[in-house]
Amino acid sequence: MRDRLSRVLSALTFRWTPKLMWFVLLGACVPLVLLIFAQVWLRYILHLPLLWVEEVAIVPAFWMYMMGAAYAAYERSHIKVDIMDILLKSPQRRLLIRFIASLITLGLAMLFLWWGYQFFTWDLKMNPQTMTLRFPMIYGRSSFFFGAGILGGFYFWVETIDLARQLFWGKAPLFERKEA
Repeated sequence: MRDRLSRVLSALTFRWTPKLMWFVLLGACVPLVLLIFAQVWLRYILHLPLLWVEEVAIVPAFWMYMMGAAYAAYERSHIKVDIMDILLKSPQRRLLIRFIASLITLGLAMLFLWWGYQFFTWDLKMNPQTMTLRFPMIYGRSSFFFGAGILGGFYFWVETIDLARQLFWGKAPLFERKEA
């Protein structure tokens, strides 16, 4: 039973959720590109600007950015400076530095999660809307909490646990990032 639960959680963490994030990313990119293309075409070719495009485009843009941040946390391809990997020759010391950096990143991710939660609950309470269309802003801004906050924070947590397992117990990595 425990082995089956472990397989299901592993599939959820490393297969199903990343696929969902990828589809959300794709689902956000397509309308964003179409909206921007339409706006450029209408504004600069036909000289008929639409005022509402920016208000609508912000929703897929926010979801694309925040889900992209979560997906980068899953892939462990987020922006980082690995100068210590060059300077330190000992694999154990490099792992220690990566673990410390991961703890700092996890702390920042938890702050982002808390901030996203406060932002989300404020949006629920106050119901802010855009100026032209009166479009609820929570549709786009909820991505801070659900995308980058929960999912990004979760994958930074997984990375920190993985590095702790490697550093303190000599375990193999849970996840090997595929190099491009």
